[in-house]
Amino acid sequence: MRKPETRIIPEGVPPKFFAEHLKVYEFFKGEAKGKNVLEVGCGDGYGADYLAAAGFEVTAFDYDDAVIAAARAKYGRPNLKFLPMEAGALRFEDGSFDIVCSFQVIEHILEPDIPRYLSEIKRVLRPEGAFYLSTLNLEHAMKGSPMTYKKNPAHCKEFILEELRRLLLSQFPKVEIYGLHLTPRHRFYQRLKKIGLPVTGFYSSITTADFEVTASNLRKAVSFICVCNKFNL
Repeated sequence: MRKPETRIIPEGVPPKFFAEHLKVYEFFKGEAKGKNVLEVGCGDGYGADYLAAAGFEVTAFDYDDAVIAAARAKYGRPNLKFLPMEAGALRFEDGSFDIVCSFQVIEHILEPDIPRYLSEIKRVLRPEGAFYLSTLNLEHAMKGSPMTYKKNPAHCKEFILEELRRLLLSQFPKVEIYGLHLTPRHRFYQRLKKIGLPVTGFYSSITTADFEVTASNLRKAVSFICVCNKFNL
């Protein structure tokens, strides 16, 4: 999973970057059905804490002992538990969780290890359970210039829409994919920035309200948010 230096620390990243990532948890909170949540690759723990504050029973893990120790010290709720663990060998019984989420993690996993990562998640889901995953949209990241695109060195595998859909359908019978987009207001300020006009005020106060999640224009999405059901009920 993610190396320590690639994990998001809310107080250490620009507001735009944090809001973009928090928006996925906000979407999850409004859509997820169930109470018992496992987060795979929790990093700093801000997302797990956000979900616990919303009333979910959250178990969150990351492979790095130091990261987990820091999360335990930083976030403390009776319905929130942090554990050190590897994604490819989950120490839980079959069908332990209503919901599993893993946001901006899959791109940090070595490609040969991805099937095991997904199969372990499927194993610990209850029959009616759902898996929520997010990852960047490679087509959007390349911005139409694949020859000059430089992949983030911390990423092992990035996906275009069709490839991601095929991968998830190889493990889950029902997959719905949504796109994380900039709002029209956000796109307006982005255009102003590109022509050199001052936009510091907007970017310093950006929030999750400046992003939207829709099922349309997926190829133009900044990131994909996938909802995978264990069984096609």
